[in-house]
Amino acid sequence: MRPLLSTMPRLKKTVPVLFPDETIILREQGGYRAHAGAGWKVMDCMLTNRRLILWQLRKVIEEIPMDGISDLRTEKHYYVLRRRDAIGIYFRHAGSSRTKVVWIIVNGAHIWKARLFQMALLKVDEKLITILAERLDDSCRAILWHLWETRHARIVELAEVCGTDNHMDVLMHIKDAINPVAVREIGCPLLFFERKRAAPDTGEPILFSWWLAGSREGKPAQKERLMDIFDEGDYFQIILEVKRVEKSDLNISVDGRELTIESRNIRSRWVERFHLPDTAVFDNHQVSLKHSLLEIRLRKANECVE
Repeated sequence: MRPLLSTMPRLKKTVPVLFPDETIILREQGGYRAHAGAGWKVMDCMLTNRRLILWQLRKVIEEIPMDGISDLRTEKHYYVLRRRDAIGIYFRHAGSSRTKVVWIIVNGAHIWKARLFQMALLKVDEKLITILAERLDDSCRAILWHLWETRHARIVELAEVCGTDNHMDVLMHIKDAINPVAVREIGCPLLFFERKRAAPDTGEPILFSWWLAGSREGKPAQKERLMDIFDEGDYFQIILEVKRVEKSDLNISVDGRELTIESRNIRSRWVERFHLPDTAVFDNHQVSLKHSLLEIRLRKANECVE
């Protein structure tokens, strides 16, 4: 006998509409309840870079902005005849003084909780970076301090910072050293990879980059660096503002019209290249560093005596 075919149309699920700069980080089906005495209901759960969305079929149950989350808790609850880890999310909506809570159960609850903590509650300051850096080797420290300064970086940039040509070395530093140390100290990874994410200051999309989790505290806004090149007749005088480095940390080289300055300080590693107005040579150069101002004197190539 043929099985009877249902004449009921299948209910279609709809995905909540995302904002232009919004990307999906985690998505899972699970259960939720609004308070401890309520029964569990099936829902779809989506975590984006801006909010947590709970919905059933075509109805959005709750939208929780990341900046509205005030606490996260984990408890054991019965769900589908067994005890599971449930995440309690305490939050407030904008303009409301009332704290609400919703409990969710999803596969990989520890991953969801760590990601929510990273995005909503983690506060990162220079003291925390210093504590983590003390537990790492030089290459890992260089990566960590660079991301503290820049917030995000592509793997090519991180490879240059820690002095390697192998991208796999960078991945091993992050996955086998930096993030495990962070998990032991703060309970979650500190560095994470995003295929696409909007820059917090400009909103421009940043592609395929590693990011520092959490919100930075006590970090002054970046200021434009002082840099001038003066033509003094037979030589160029370059003045560049540098911070947190000593003269011995700097490696300076010249190739035709290109001046390269590299800092090898563990807490401030960087490489910058400048285009000179004319060809210069490195012979008989002069370098001084006073009060964070680096002065370099380079002779012009056409002024050198054969």
